Amino acid sequence: MFRGARSYIIFNFLKYISINIIIFLGLIWFSQILRILELQHSLTTQLLDVVNTTILVLPSFISPLTPFLLIIASFFINYKFNSSNEILILKQYFSYRNNFLLSILLTLGIILFYFLNNEYLSVKLYHKYKIKELEIRNNLKLGVPSMNEFHIEEEVSIIFKKQKNNKFHDVQAIIYGDGQFINAKNAEIEVDKKNSKKSIYKTNFKLPKNYISLLSSLYFLKELVTEPSNIIYPSSFVKRTLSQLNKKNLKVKTLNKENIKKIGLNCLLAVSQGSKREPAVMEFSKKNITKDVDILFVGKGVCFDSGGISIKPSGGMEDMKWDMAGAAVTASIIKYLSEIKTNFSYAGIVGLVENMPSGNAYKPGDIIKSYKGINVEVLNTDAEGRLVLADIITYGCEKYKPKIVIDFATLTGAIMVALGQHYAGLFCNDDKLADTLYKSGQDTNEKVWRMPLHDDFDKELNSPFVDLKNIGAGRYGGSVTAAQFLQRFVPKGTKWAHLDIAGTTWKNSGDIMNNKGSTGFGLTLIADFINKYFKN
Repeated sequence: MFRGARSYIIFNFLKYISINIIIFLGLIWFSQILRILELQHSLTTQLLDVVNTTILVLPSFISPLTPFLLIIASFFINYKFNSSNEILILKQYFSYRNNFLLSILLTLGIILFYFLNNEYLSVKLYHKYKIKELEIRNNLKLGVPSMNEFHIEEEVSIIFKKQKNNKFHDVQAIIYGDGQFINAKNAEIEVDKKNSKKSIYKTNFKLPKNYISLLSSLYFLKELVTEPSNIIYPSSFVKRTLSQLNKKNLKVKTLNKENIKKIGLNCLLAVSQGSKREPAVMEFSKKNITKDVDILFVGKGVCFDSGGISIKPSGGMEDMKWDMAGAAVTASIIKYLSEIKTNFSYAGIVGLVENMPSGNAYKPGDIIKSYKGINVEVLNTDAEGRLVLADIITYGCEKYKPKIVIDFATLTGAIMVALGQHYAGLFCNDDKLADTLYKSGQDTNEKVWRMPLHDDFDKELNSPFVDLKNIGAGRYGGSVTAAQFLQRFVPKGTKWAHLDIAGTTWKNSGDIMNNKGSTGFGLTLIADFINKYFKN
């Protein structure tokens, strides 16, 4: 009889738990569907795709809801048993020992379910959810007015060069909704006479060149930078990127740890060796192009930077999830270029690692032989980005023999001291290249400021023991000595620009162009640059 009573109680308990899960998850599911649909107000999306995608996120809500659901289920069971006097019958079959065994059984079952869901099911499905959500966001179909006169009810930002009263000239963008924008030579805004809360926007409306591909790639870039480091790490970065690329126009190659070791990218390997997550290198090139490319894009991909043995202060370390922004910019540029027509050849390479402290981590005082053969003395393990870039710049230049190299990296805090969060630091060995990047920065509002390169800074990197130190002689000019370090790995005769985007990648407060968080800096800059430099 005890077994029958036990089964009866467990059945009722599971019944009420299930009912609660269905009700609460149903409400959450519905809200997620509405959120995606609202997010996609300017996109064409199949409802079934949204429904199937939002199912994947539901298990991640079960764990935080479990204690609450258990309390509600217990309340209903007690109410049911007491109201029907079943509790009196059940008491006859339960001793203290039986009660204890039943409690243990239910507790173990709940713990097992909680563990499996929290550690495996929800993590795996949430990862798939983020990929699917990004795919939906990137299925862009133009959602802008076809006429030159239209209403917009949402909050609007207008980027312009000249204004007189309500007339705007040389309009760069009218930004509304979820980052949607319109390009126009001029715009005029009037209050709707029928509804004073609405405004009428009159423009000589035109779309920016390659608008769809640019916006899709921008979403991709912001998603990569925003994701936490338990979601985006070297191998998941690779998978996420592969899912977004137009492989018809691209050749893509991924190097794992064994490949990296065999090739001899020792500096990159050294940075990664403190982490349990293995490093990766991604190579991209325009289809049917193997060498002598016009331009090579290089990105620093430190998916989380603790500082290693030279560990960072805990305050603000959570921001180090976006220390891979250089790699994200590079991947988004490649995605963009693969979707448009180009009259030039291109390639890209990103180095993906985590910089973590452990018994296996590289240490201050270590000497590492780089891929170029230059021996580097490590004085600070938190100056890791330049080590990653040194190897992949050398490797990329050797393989693709580019005429131009542009690298992107959240490389130094020193650049933020110098330029704040309004300008990226530009280090360049060619005036035309630098001037074009500067002009594109002004035109796109992704501003860059040229910084010096000089032998006086370069001498600070000389080591008394080997060829090179990974930091300068003192606390001053840190962004410049970092750039000088990289320049040693750029082949002579190659035009090179280094963009230190540490200050412009992330905003802790919103502005006219961005909400708080990832800015997407770098993509629009390069999209404009290639149009100017290559007359694409």
